[in-house]
Amino acid sequence: MPVRRLKPSRVLGVERFSDFDDFRANEVLGLGISTPLRPREFSLSRAILPLRDGLFVLQRSFARRYEAEIGTDNGLGLVVPLTFHSIANGHEVDSSMIAVMRGKTAVEAIEHHPNIYLMLRFNSDMRHRGWADFDTSLAYVRAQDDPMTRLRAAILEMFSLASASNDPRQFEALNRPIQETLLAGLDAALLPSGARSARPGSFDKHRKLIAHLDDVVALFGSKPLYSDDLSAALGVSVRTLQTATRAVHGVSLHHYLRLKRLWSTRIQLMTGSAGLSVKAAALGNGFWHLGDFSRGYKMTFGEAPSETLARGRRL
Repeated sequence: MPVRRLKPSRVLGVERFSDFDDFRANEVLGLGISTPLRPREFSLSRAILPLRDGLFVLQRSFARRYEAEIGTDNGLGLVVPLTFHSIANGHEVDSSMIAVMRGKTAVEAIEHHPNIYLMLRFNSDMRHRGWADFDTSLAYVRAQDDPMTRLRAAILEMFSLASASNDPRQFEALNRPIQETLLAGLDAALLPSGARSARPGSFDKHRKLIAHLDDVVALFGSKPLYSDDLSAALGVSVRTLQTATRAVHGVSLHHYLRLKRLWSTRIQLMTGSAGLSVKAAALGNGFWHLGDFSRGYKMTFGEAPSETLARGRRL
């Protein structure tokens, strides 16, 4: 869904400007000075979504010259491009590159055409996820096509859902599942290849960690599984868990946890409890995108979740 089609809701704020004299910059990653290259064609749209651990702004900008001290005083800032091209500090930046920033950095950029991108400000510095190993700087990470495609799809689904939601309490219940999907996409796009590879001779250590992870997951019972909660319970970083699941099972941490959440949902559906619905079981296990859940469920188990539920009620 294009930014210009998003509608405001009780969850999502939307701002539109058609006159540069009325334009106000958003402070999510610092204020700057924008000079439109074609004032008569000026138009800007942005959607503002606060989530549990940060602020997220999806924006369609305008052709401009931009000067700013961008970044965050605390935490971590990101710019994820949907369609993007600029010359920033003399270097070309395109749609394959995610900007990662800690602290503030001076930027002078020229955007010859309107760009669409997501600005994120996390309250945490996110070092435990292994995204960027520096203290104060601005870096560009070139992501592969498939992770970027999935990340963009998750971003658009997230904002579309927020645009259609007028129940803040209901959306609050989806806050963590939505953010976990976003974190999974960012992990896939931002983690360097070296962070996914185990050191020689470390397999036994990782095998024991995964065995411990499975024990903790069992203790969580039917509660949704989130990477931050599990890493805290195990006393290791999310990055370490990522490396361990890939070393032992050959898949990402998020894929591993998704399979466990699918199995948990399946067990609930197989009981066929009175009043249980597929939607309730999916949401209870941290699945917020029901179409994606249904496709993943059928791909994993060879039947639709509604078929499992119907069979469970007949038993």
